[in-house]
Amino acid sequence: MARASVVETDSAIAELKKILDRTAHSIVADGTHSKSRVLQAMAAATRDVSPGAAAALIDWESSEIARLRAFGIVHGVVLRDLPLRAIRQLIGASAHELAA
Repeated sequence: MARASVVETDSAIAELKKILDRTAHSIVADGTHSKSRVLQAMAAATRDVSPGAAAALIDWESSEIARLRAFGIVHGVVLRDLPLRAIRQLIGASAHELAA
């Protein structure tokens, strides 16, 4: 049972890394607005852990560079600090964006 949990966690983290990589490539090429739904999901998932960066990530009135910096911080928080439940929710919220 514990082994299945480790495999499930590893699989979820691998899927999340794919989402984050695709998101990063898209926002570099097309700006943060191009992936606003994923960024909103990331902000919601990290709001309790990193409230300042989560808010800056989706502050559409601020500069693009501020959102890019916030993405870097939130990206690390997502991979390092989120529990499996929150990772699953983020994957579900972001899944439809992968086809775009």
